[in-house]
Amino acid sequence: MGTGAPHPIDATDGASAHKPSGFVILIPNQFFTMRLSITAVAFVLPLFALAEQQQQPLLGPGDHIKLQFQKYYDLFQPYIPHWNTYDAAHAAAAKAGGANVEVLTLSNWKDTLRNSVTPASSKPEEWWVFITGGNKTCFGHCETSNRAFNETALLFAADPTAPHMGYINCEHQPILCNAWAIGPPSLYIMEVTPEPQPVDVRRQNFNGTTVSASDFVKIHTTKSWKEVEPYVGYFHPFDGEVAKYGVGAPIGWFLWIFNVLPNWAFMLLVSVVSRSFMSKRMAPPATARAPGTARPVGGRVGGAAPGDAR
Repeated sequence: MGTGAPHPIDATDGASAHKPSGFVILIPNQFFTMRLSITAVAFVLPLFALAEQQQQPLLGPGDHIKLQFQKYYDLFQPYIPHWNTYDAAHAAAAKAGGANVEVLTLSNWKDTLRNSVTPASSKPEEWWVFITGGNKTCFGHCETSNRAFNETALLFAADPTAPHMGYINCEHQPILCNAWAIGPPSLYIMEVTPEPQPVDVRRQNFNGTTVSASDFVKIHTTKSWKEVEPYVGYFHPFDGEVAKYGVGAPIGWFLWIFNVLPNWAFMLLVSVVSRSFMSKRMAPPATARAPGTARPVGGRVGGAAPGDAR
């Protein structure tokens, strides 16, 4: 009794007499199963990765950079202001129903207007150019005038004496609108002549909140637009000083960048430029020396060396 021998299994214990202890067998089985699962997963995962790499073409460092750039460009594209957008849907809608309305852009406006006449033309071609915009440029006040202009274009489609019609959307063409120094809603009535003859441009005023198609038709039938003095300012699209010297697009770019640039960025730019300018002005002038004269050791031009009292 005092020897501490293990208690023998009772033969009359039924199933426990022939069943091994679960404490000794189950733990090694669970441990073995867990080790087997981890080993299988660790072996299969590289096979999946290798199969995926074999299905995809090999990409070089430049391709990875392009993919990353495209990824971030697609992410920020909705927030990037556009300066020369051609809306094909709006262009198709402008020509629907027999209305021949040209969509003018920074790259095609001059050719579109000038190509309506030939060098042998004896009389000018009448053009109505409607200036419109969206929420950012017209602040939602162009809906009435847009509807009136579109309805007028449909009415003019059956009139052989009707003018050519075009429109500029300042939301899509901010450079062109800035180059002409014009904003929506506006109407330019032009008498286009062959080059190099001058082009008469008149700005027809109207009430953008109440204008209707009948108002535009009345302007055409009565020719009341001829009573308006032609525009002769610097920003004349054809004959102004800005157009003659070819600086319309640069001015339009500058005004567009100035408008889209945040105030803090503009102030930061002014601060950097002013500090750079002032640092150059406040810099001490360089000491002039005669040509061919070597600078002595110690920086002294003449006299005895320091500490020499002779």
